[in-house]
Amino acid sequence: MTSFRKPPARDEIIALVAGKMYSGKIINNAHRGDIVEMIVLSALGNDWDLVGLGWHPWDLQRGGGHERVRIQVRQVAALQLWGETKRPLLKFGWKKNAPGYFDRDNPGEEIETEGWFCDVFVFGLHLETSRKIVDQVDPTQWEFLVIPTIDLKQGQDSMVLTKALQRWQPVKWSQLSESVELAIGRIFR
Repeated sequence: MTSFRKPPARDEIIALVAGKMYSGKIINNAHRGDIVEMIVLSALGNDWDLVGLGWHPWDLQRGGGHERVRIQVRQVAALQLWGETKRPLLKFGWKKNAPGYFDRDNPGEEIETEGWFCDVFVFGLHLETSRKIVDQVDPTQWEFLVIPTIDLKQGQDSMVLTKALQRWQPVKWSQLSESVELAIGRIFR
């Protein structure tokens, strides 16, 4: 017998995906980046755009042309679905070549021939280790390292978190916008 059920509407599918993938207290690493990008974007305000959908080399952007500011959002969490992170690492992702698809997908937009392809890194740090209170969707449980690329050695690809915490002071969500603006001011003097 054939069922005459109506397929779900687009909004119902979106709600189902969000409910299944993002409603847990510990978010799958493949999806946690989406959460952190939205937390950072919510702190920075309406002047910033999310441009990092798909494989774009940076996540957030303000302005265009020579006035453009680019942020790459990354994240580190102490707890994963599979257990605890043993040695948290900040990955900067230095690339020896610009992505081959960039010019095709972004005609007329400038990009370096090699590099990090951003001006500032914002690393979300979720360091809670108690499974009783962890909630990786709660912005108040995150801290952030704001790292202007001028603070890094050319070609640097990663750094252990303990070393990074000796160089940069984490900030809370409420301080994130101001911290990003200070970093931008150091870059574009």
